[in-house]
Amino acid sequence: MFLSYIYRLLWAARKWSYDTGILKIKKLPCPVICIGNITTGGTGKTPTVIALARLLGTPEGEQISNLSPQRLAILTRGYKRKSTEPILAVNDGNKILSTPQDAGDEPYLIASSLKGVPVIVGKDRYRSGQYAIARFGANLFILDDGYQHIRLHRDLNILLIDATNPSGNGHLLPKGVLREPLSAIGRADCMIISRANEGDAAGVERLIRSYNRESPVFYAYYRPVDIADLRGHTLGLPYIRGKTLLLFSGIANPYSFRNSIANLGGVIKGELIFPDHHWYTEKDIEKIRLEAKRLSADAVITTEKDAVRLIDTHTLTDIKNKLDILALQVEMEIDKGFGEWVLERSGLRGQGGKEE
Repeated sequence: MFLSYIYRLLWAARKWSYDTGILKIKKLPCPVICIGNITTGGTGKTPTVIALARLLGTPEGEQISNLSPQRLAILTRGYKRKSTEPILAVNDGNKILSTPQDAGDEPYLIASSLKGVPVIVGKDRYRSGQYAIARFGANLFILDDGYQHIRLHRDLNILLIDATNPSGNGHLLPKGVLREPLSAIGRADCMIISRANEGDAAGVERLIRSYNRESPVFYAYYRPVDIADLRGHTLGLPYIRGKTLLLFSGIANPYSFRNSIANLGGVIKGELIFPDHHWYTEKDIEKIRLEAKRLSADAVITTEKDAVRLIDTHTLTDIKNKLDILALQVEMEIDKGFGEWVLERSGLRGQGGKEE
């Protein structure tokens, strides 16, 4: 409790320094849309970033904004990446330039999922943005996991709150999972309740409204889209129906993954849970293989994010010889009104946004 109190004092001092102008907020010369949360752990930021990028228009789909020419780039920190470069381009909009270990699992997954969208990793997102403007001609940014990165001005603050665990035990770090007090909900321009079908979404909305009465609230759901092997060959969702499965994952909320597999008709015989963002070793693969053999499982399955963390640690051939691992591919499905709100509120439809 004492450490959480110290954390609160440090948070309040930092916020006051920016509010009073002692520490300067830097502004990029083009719109910045922030996606973040106020808790540690997975609230669905990565699939939401991918969904928003597709909404704003990428070469993969129809560009529905009238901003021309539009060049979207994604700025992200690269949590637990192995590289030390202050700025790292994970891709250039055409090809992958970095490994998962150097970039971090989430930036690499974003870069692999979005063709034509540069993904830039760096602790200082203002410098990363300047780099993206100079190198890629970026004129629109998505700031990934940036709700606490208040040193960079953002035009829209989108806050994700997990319906299955909205605030943990209600305490700040390290006693709880809150990065900021719940009052920080008040600075969000909109809130997305993720995993709305798995938790008490109505109760979360009541919590939100006690801190933010004006901004819109949207609901979001994970939607399984395919099963793939580690080479990216897709097998279709029915592939696991009726099969006995061993699950393994190193994510913040393994319950949602387990629930998705069960809903698809997979018969879960066992599960191995590793720490969040865990980089798998040969010893881990052997442990998984032995457990699958003990259970006589038909298949072993993990998440897309975990599959990324297998690529650099082992060659695909080595893994294939030892164990055939599948990955569940998912997308974030957000209320249709969210897309209209983003385009109008950000001015990307040419109608201008609401004054800050």
